Amino acid sequence: MKDEFASAGGRATWDGIDDLRRLLEAYQRTAPYTDDRLGTQLEIHRNQILLFAVLAEGTPEEAKKLLAPILSIGSPQVSTQVGNWGDVYSGFQIPVEDEPANWKFYSQFAKKPFPTKAIDVVTSFIKDAPTDDSNFFVQAFGGAVRKSPRGGTAFPHRDALFYSESGVGWGKRSDQPGICDPLTPQAQAWIAEFSQALRPYVDGAYVNVPNIGVQDWETACWGSNFDRLRKIKAKYDPRNVFQYDQSIPPASR
Repeated sequence: MKDEFASAGGRATWDGIDDLRRLLEAYQRTAPYTDDRLGTQLEIHRNQILLFAVLAEGTPEEAKKLLAPILSIGSPQVSTQVGNWGDVYSGFQIPVEDEPANWKFYSQFAKKPFPTKAIDVVTSFIKDAPTDDSNFFVQAFGGAVRKSPRGGTAFPHRDALFYSESGVGWGKRSDQPGICDPLTPQAQAWIAEFSQALRPYVDGAYVNVPNIGVQDWETACWGSNFDRLRKIKAKYDPRNVFQYDQSIPPASR
């Protein structure tokens, strides 16, 4: 019996980054405007480009048709699977033991398609990425994310076209904590400069990717909702028990 709620998942891989410009241009023209059931992520590394997609209650054939403007570029290797939502997404994950020891991320949102100059920034930094794990990815916004009313929830970025995130991963996992990795200065400098170079084309930050270096984090993460959230914090956690460097402080009474 066919599972009416099965999702179609797919992955496309392009070797090298020769098609980066065309892929990013096609992605931002296609993914945010296609079927609301389709979730996608375009992930760019210095040696390959990956496209991940999940079509809720759909088939691989439908997903490929929706993604045709992207998949028609170059010669990607494409694989598909069908299963429940959780199984499909878990199939995209890298085993923890294969992850690098260190990660640093910067989150940003784009309200307009990246112009040529922004894509040039991505291309330049990705070519000079310090490791193969380092990457830049975009996730298209659509469906309920953009349909929900602005201010209807604490999430303020509903008018974004897509979410973007640069990330640098370096070092090998070890059972010897505290060892200073020689790549650390280079890795941290690369991602800080990358994020700064993209600032003319993006704004905001995602609260689930906290970063002590984000300026005006209150507005970047929460927009106009910050004062309302401070009042809620004062009601439920007036002593600020639950806190970190960029957590919401309770409002003063």
